[in-house]
Amino acid sequence: MAHRAGAAIGVRGHPSIPDQLVAEGDVVRFTVVNRSLETHPWHLHGHAVLIVSRDDTQASGSPLWVDTVDVRPGEVWEVAFRATNPGIWMNHCHNLPHAHEGMMLRLAYDGVHSPFTAH
Repeated sequence: MAHRAGAAIGVRGHPSIPDQLVAEGDVVRFTVVNRSLETHPWHLHGHAVLIVSRDDTQASGSPLWVDTVDVRPGEVWEVAFRATNPGIWMNHCHNLPHAHEGMMLRLAYDGVHSPFTAH
């Protein structure tokens, strides 16, 4: 099943953002938009992502699979991945002070739960 997942991280910070829920086998597309004046290295744990487009320009040539995308000011990246690694994973800016300030969300597979809670 293909579906689009997303959250408005610039409006609210983690842990106020709902989990990005997926089921094993899903093909998931999401968009990362940078409305700030800083570059944000965006990283999804546990999965490689396929670059679909940058700034509405479709990727061409050989498929490009990455684990981190440098999203520069004003850029819009669309990426996709297949949900093949059940768990609860962070999807976040890899500039750790930004992540600490809430620029992250959790990717959670259906039926996978954590005994831990956010503070």
